[in-house]
Amino acid sequence: HEQSSQMSTAVYRLATNAIRGGDAAVSSPSLLYGYDDSYVIQTPFFPIVLPKSWEPPSVASREADPSAAAARTASLEISVALRDDVASTTTSEAAHGTATPEQVAAATMPLLPAKNDVTFSGYEFEDPESMCRLVETGLRMTLGDLNEYVVWSGDKKTDRFIREVESQDGEEGGVATTAVTRRQRSLIDSQEVLVWSGKFKSSQGYGAELPIIKTTSIIDKSPQYLADLLMDSNKVKLYNKMSLGRDDVKVFQSGIDTLEGKHGDGESKIVRNLTKPPMVNGLLEFVTCMHARRLRPSDSSFLGEEAEGYVVVSRAVLGDKYDSASDSGEKLVRNEILLGVNVLKSIPGEPGRTELTAVTHVYSPMIPLMLAKNAGVKGAVDIVRDIRALP
Repeated sequence: HEQSSQMSTAVYRLATNAIRGGDAAVSSPSLLYGYDDSYVIQTPFFPIVLPKSWEPPSVASREADPSAAAARTASLEISVALRDDVASTTTSEAAHGTATPEQVAAATMPLLPAKNDVTFSGYEFEDPESMCRLVETGLRMTLGDLNEYVVWSGDKKTDRFIREVESQDGEEGGVATTAVTRRQRSLIDSQEVLVWSGKFKSSQGYGAELPIIKTTSIIDKSPQYLADLLMDSNKVKLYNKMSLGRDDVKVFQSGIDTLEGKHGDGESKIVRNLTKPPMVNGLLEFVTCMHARRLRPSDSSFLGEEAEGYVVVSRAVLGDKYDSASDSGEKLVRNEILLGVNVLKSIPGEPGRTELTAVTHVYSPMIPLMLAKNAGVKGAVDIVRDIRALP
């Protein structure tokens, strides 16, 4: 009982400090994320999920009756995904093929928790809510100057392109044009691939030290065609020359245009992709959750503009649920798509063209950190060129 009371008080102090700013005596949690109905507080030990309806009482009332504050927090159903060496609900949840709300929240943050901070069951993406949260995270990550999590830096060609677009007259043929229209028109004319490399504002999280890459380009295919292409495991080799094939390990729901299905909107599945880069001893294995759905009007609050089209998000499935051995006996090296986002926007009046904004954050143990940025940029640009080359 004493340990429970102490933990409740600690949770209360962390939650109050995160949501209100707290006082200097309270050690600040590392990250706070807000979703439609909850706060997720990433502490040094475990993520805490609190409903947004919860509001901490004033400092004065807390000092007047600290036990009431602890009791208030203890009344919330808070379970935590603790480390392997601590007995927790995680083990029993995984044994029954489920994930805790804390595991789902941790699996859908912009940055995954540092390894060993959370024990993942491998079942996190079987919860339909995880898809909603992962899409929201993905859309937030595509933002530029308003991005809460990443500072983006464009390469020289990208910075020059943006300056030229911003200097253009706001009219075309006597008709006023928007900044979006001018950007899309310039991308169509130039066939440029805009490239940004990003650095996370927080140093805490799995892969925070790794570069994250963003590209924007025009593809002469419709958004629906591209969304189908990215989700169809049988077509991966068309645009990924190093792939040996991608298998659908578990399909939760098929059809990118599905509405209000058992797993929400769109298509969701877990895939396993094997690649064989040149001069690499072994096969690179990716086990990834993929989800695609139509863009919604409400997505404009994250995108900064209204658009029709699709969004495709990807994230590595952690935990040992999908561990496997190579059929050929070759060594498997697990690589991880820490986050992949593809926003496929239709271009008004041009149904056969798409503005593609892609965000890629990948961990590969085969690539030294000093080479990760160049490798990430090359890979992101190459996939655009390979898709453009499709008949």
